Amino acid sequence: MTTQEQIKRQIMTLLDALPEERLEEVADFIEFLSAKHTLRQTRYAPVVLGSLWPDVAISDEDIAEVRQEMWRNLGQGEQ
Repeated sequence: MTTQEQIKRQIMTLLDALPEERLEEVADFIEFLSAKHTLRQTRYAPVVLGSLWPDVAISDEDIAEVRQEMWRNLGQGEQ
């Protein structure tokens, strides 16, 4: 069985082997995982859009999905 310390050592070994320009991508991914974990820990009631759309509820998952989609292509059109 792999312990938490062994996993951390394995991650450090893999990080040491990465080219420097890839480290920022790893940091971004770790931040994403942390935010995703925090989002799962923090549950809010769905937002009901009042009389505008009385039968529509938007969940945290819906908002997270739209944010991820929105940010995914940011800056790709710029040269």
